[in-house]
Amino acid sequence: MGWKIFVTFIKDAGNLEINDNLVKSLGFKDFQFIEKTNFNERPEIGELYVSKYNNHLLLANADLIWEFTKPTISRTEKTFIERFPDKEIFSLSLGYGTYFCLIENGKKIRLREVGDEIYQDIGELLPEEIYLKNENLFDENELEFMKNELTDEEFEQQYQSILAYETAFELTKRIFGKRYDELDIKDYEFESVKYRNFLIDNVQDYGIKAEMQFEK
Repeated sequence: MGWKIFVTFIKDAGNLEINDNLVKSLGFKDFQFIEKTNFNERPEIGELYVSKYNNHLLLANADLIWEFTKPTISRTEKTFIERFPDKEIFSLSLGYGTYFCLIENGKKIRLREVGDEIYQDIGELLPEEIYLKNENLFDENELEFMKNELTDEEFEQQYQSILAYETAFELTKRIFGKRYDELDIKDYEFESVKYRNFLIDNVQDYGIKAEMQFEK
């Protein structure tokens, strides 16, 4: 599980022009245009990549996911919902645990955060999760090893971690037609516009760095 992905997808976003006005309208603060380049699903902190894939809008920012996983609706989440009230918004973070949020027609229908434990598990199971729960997520050797070496609690945690990870990739089919980890090499190279918030560079506190990137 070596992937690192920090992307928010807006399905069927329409024919939007990627520019400063779009970035600001989505609640990003103090981001400056850097260059046109290839899309990067694993941006550094303070970077933002904005791209269109077919008719979908993709935004890669390492901290945007936290705006969708707060206990109350953040200003950024509200901004996205108001900007795309009838669209499907899927925010995903892989790499330090698995975090995903799915919004449909302005309502958060699923939120899952799984790391060393299950931090949040809100909403009904999605079709992708129901499908995966009926699959064998481990091969026979893995399953035998885990049952012999792990306690029931440890096994369940490992299972939930892998289930969340696989579900996240299954959800990317809604955008790409197949899982993001199943695309051909050439399919990962699509045009993007890169932005950066330089004001966070001298800030040591990670929480403050994250908050400084969004309007409050």
